[in-house]
Amino acid sequence: MAEDITDRATVNSELMTPEIPAAREAGNAVFITKCIKDKKYTLAAVAVITALVITIIALAVKKPQPCPLCPPPVDAACPDRWVGYLGKCYYKSEDKRNWSDSESRCSFLGASLAVIDTKPDLDFLWDFTRPSHHWIGLSREAGQPWKWPNGTEFGNQFTVRGEGFCAYINDLGVSSTKCAVVKNFVCSLADACAKRKQNL
Repeated sequence: MAEDITDRATVNSELMTPEIPAAREAGNAVFITKCIKDKKYTLAAVAVITALVITIIALAVKKPQPCPLCPPPVDAACPDRWVGYLGKCYYKSEDKRNWSDSESRCSFLGASLAVIDTKPDLDFLWDFTRPSHHWIGLSREAGQPWKWPNGTEFGNQFTVRGEGFCAYINDLGVSSTKCAVVKNFVCSLADACAKRKQNL
């Protein structure tokens, strides 16, 4: 039993020695340092994730500012069965009429017999109407200059062949004949984009 007490005393004295608490403190310091390092990474990860969530929410809530220069939605520039070219819409008839009835039909469609302002317009119409002859909007009274349906005088941008009073486009360019002759016709009007520009 005396040995037992001695062993206990030895164990107790070992526990009381300063080396053991120092070792324990060193072990605790390693553990605490490791915890702090792990917490640093965890805190950094939480901070990054929080920042990302806040950014995503902010972007989702923010509404885009309307663009002041955005044009309104554009419908088709030309009506169905019309062909657009250089700011104009053209309609080529399948039926034949005299010049006056052709102009009336174009007017009913919201247009006029075709007006040719430029050489490219003439070239386009020449290709568009071939091989038939089609009335255009050029006419005249005896002893008067050629005029377009809006009353504007013809500027002689091209030659009008013949001695008639109403003009038509054919394989040779533009010719004239009696207004009572029945022919196909071609109407023109400003396309939707050109009309919008005129209204600005």
